[in-house]
Amino acid sequence: MRALLIAVAIALLPRCAHAQDGRIDRSDTPDVRATADVVVQALAPNDLGDWRYRWDAVSIRVSRFVHWHIYAPDQRDRASDAIARRNGWLDLENANVDVSVFGTDDAVTVLSFEYPFTNLDLLDALRDAGAEVSFQADYETYSQYVVTPPGRATGLLTTTRTCTPDGMRPAQRCQNGAELKFALE
Repeated sequence: MRALLIAVAIALLPRCAHAQDGRIDRSDTPDVRATADVVVQALAPNDLGDWRYRWDAVSIRVSRFVHWHIYAPDQRDRASDAIARRNGWLDLENANVDVSVFGTDDAVTVLSFEYPFTNLDLLDALRDAGAEVSFQADYETYSQYVVTPPGRATGLLTTTRTCTPDGMRPAQRCQNGAELKFALE
């Protein structure tokens, strides 16, 4: 009986750590897990060549999670150095995660997310998915982490939290987001 109680206490220990800071751990909810899966899948497997971040290659890797039509940018009627953007959302019922992809004519360079859960939930879900997540830097308005899933390229994940000023009517609102940069060179 004592061994059972000790095992239960050890199993609950990580949840208690999150509860100490007043945070409810949502890292195992479908929207958080799916966002972490998009981050992991968007980072190219190590054995792919120079084409690994072409628009079609990124689309193939993340299309089972994201609802959008990602195709190569149309070069007509715009400058050659313009940044192309495509928008989408997680293809889950009751999920509210927006996804945008940015890049050049040749390749995707950044994937960004806006979501209703905390940035810590995303970081926990990435670790649960097997990715190594290491702290890089912390600034007043954002934090940076190096994300390295097993067998995949490394990316730089920048998390943000923006809120309307206190006293705004009808209430203060906050938005969490992340931006994944593919090339760390």
